[in-house]
Amino acid sequence: MRIPALELELPVMAQWSYPRLKIAPCRYYGSAAENNLVIAAHNYPRHFGGLSKLEKGDEVYFTDMEGTVWRYQVEAVDVLAPEAVEEMTDAEYGLTLFTCTYGGASRVTVRCAGAD
Repeated sequence: MRIPALELELPVMAQWSYPRLKIAPCRYYGSAAENNLVIAAHNYPRHFGGLSKLEKGDEVYFTDMEGTVWRYQVEAVDVLAPEAVEEMTDAEYGLTLFTCTYGGASRVTVRCAGAD
């Protein structure tokens, strides 16, 4: 995954778990091909610590294991309650990125739509 506005280029682990999350962002739900990919990461500066700085129109690129590059544009940056799992996975966005705020009181959630 590449997020130019944050100068980030990160691998994404195929399955979510707490031990994996310490290493890299993880696929939390869905897939790029199904247009419902959700990726979680810790708020470490080298992971999703700067997620709240993204703005509408910023680009995010996801490259799958076959080498297909999926291009997205940020549509919204939201703060959700930590238990709002259904809100994240039921959204009508091609890509959702999320991380906890410092202290874990809420989640910074970035909603992206597929870009042509």
